[in-house]
Amino acid sequence: MFRQILFSFFLLLMMAVPQCIQAQSPAKYWIRFKDKAGTPYSVQHPEEFLSPRAIELRQKHGIAIDETDLPVNPDYIRQVLATDSANRLCVQSRWLNAVTVYVENPQAVMAILELPFVVEMERTIRMSQPEADTLPAVRYSSKAKPACHYYSDVQLWKDFNYGKSQEQIWMTNVHWLHRMGFRGEGMRMMVLDGGFRNADTLGFFKRMRKDHRLLGARNMVMASDNMFRTATHGTSVLSCIASYKPGVLVGTAPMAQFYLCQTEDGRTENKVEEDNWVAGIELADSLGCQILNSSLGYTVFDDSTQMRSYEDMDGTVSRASMAASIAVSKGMIVCNSAGNEGAKDWKHIGAPADAKGILTVGAVDSKGEHAFFSSIGPAADGRVKPDVCAVGFGTWTANAGGGVSKSSGTSFSSPLMAGMVTCLWQAFPERSNVEVMEAVRESGSRHYMPDEQIGYGIPDFLKAYNALRQPAPNYNIIFDSFVAKENVIRLHIGAENKPYVALPKQVARKVHSPQIEYENGLYHVTVELPSLPKSKHYRVMDLAVQIGNEMFFYTIAQE
Repeated sequence: MFRQILFSFFLLLMMAVPQCIQAQSPAKYWIRFKDKAGTPYSVQHPEEFLSPRAIELRQKHGIAIDETDLPVNPDYIRQVLATDSANRLCVQSRWLNAVTVYVENPQAVMAILELPFVVEMERTIRMSQPEADTLPAVRYSSKAKPACHYYSDVQLWKDFNYGKSQEQIWMTNVHWLHRMGFRGEGMRMMVLDGGFRNADTLGFFKRMRKDHRLLGARNMVMASDNMFRTATHGTSVLSCIASYKPGVLVGTAPMAQFYLCQTEDGRTENKVEEDNWVAGIELADSLGCQILNSSLGYTVFDDSTQMRSYEDMDGTVSRASMAASIAVSKGMIVCNSAGNEGAKDWKHIGAPADAKGILTVGAVDSKGEHAFFSSIGPAADGRVKPDVCAVGFGTWTANAGGGVSKSSGTSFSSPLMAGMVTCLWQAFPERSNVEVMEAVRESGSRHYMPDEQIGYGIPDFLKAYNALRQPAPNYNIIFDSFVAKENVIRLHIGAENKPYVALPKQVARKVHSPQIEYENGLYHVTVELPSLPKSKHYRVMDLAVQIGNEMFFYTIAQE
């Protein structure tokens, strides 16, 4: 009787094994390797895996090319794929020394795990049915033009006709950078997102396409899908930066160069999207992109066994977060949306918003107040997050149908910020990515008192510009103290060119133009003010002085 029961149990067990295997098939797996031994690549020949522009940027900023830059050993990949004829390479990561492989037959899993150079294998998405073979990646055809190009209809010192986007741009004073001619020329950015439906045909991007500044496109989710005919989220995100339709909508860096990359699979929420994200940011690095915007975040997944907790948001758990921090070490600036969990149970930032060294961007409304949905910080290890904020509640964006509408989410505050940072770095190409990001943080409205909602606050890009300038020419600017009773500001400026004095919009509407007189080698500027706008503790106003190509910025306060 006992033998009969034991045999029956063994029979049931054998019957269960195929069912278990079938439940796991097919799937995609993240496979990490122990080393790069035997690789045919060498740091002495970076031209084999990095573009000339990427190498030039590394040399310019003194960033060494090291083993992490070497591609994954192709022999390791070959052996993994050889374990079964149905295996297929999806993406790979040179920084983390890993690949994502589609495995149709679950029997291949054990064979891969037995390979001596494999140290980790994690299923990142279960497939309900076999995935079709993918075709070569969709690429946007482009023709090279000079990296820096100026346009006759966008004249230096003149404002763009921002149309509906004026308020969200003026809030951070980035229009001053535009006035000075910094609108993204020669700067290269990659946008990681979902699909970019109709970005190849919409009028908002006509100038970008006409000038061949849409340099390329890549779909990391499924290479055979045309990302210009899939989801629409990336189109609206891109419009925050790259749109140029005067009188309607103008982005924050409308003259930059762009690569587009789809890493998000709108059908699911699984770890494989982090693998795609890592591949995307590494591609950006290899192409010589200086800025990356990602309006994506990962906290929970469809697979309940892969859920994360707030304690995981320390920048070291998520693969995407680790790759974002590595990108900073390689010389890039990464802007990532903080997330839209502020009013939900999660509340906190996600990944890769928790990455170390990047600019995590929260959302405010048009009045500069924290948007209720914007995810809060700090990071799990106590770092200030978000870093900075931009308009993300009621942001004017373009949509895939060719219209303009208000959109809400940190998905839109992040690209606004990415474009602004692009223009700032364009003004100071000799500065490092870390110096530029720090200047942005230090210009924030809450720099001295960061909080969990808006971090260092809303940046002032004119302040950041002044902070990054080389020692200013000696213009002998004498600034009289604010006269409380008379509400008068007096400047005495020694300069060859007549200065231009600008007041904040809300003040300029209420006062006469500044009086400027020349006497004894000095320009004497007198500005009569109304009552200054109220702050929490004092009345405060910003004043900008332009002399030739130089900008000076002052904050005037009255207790």
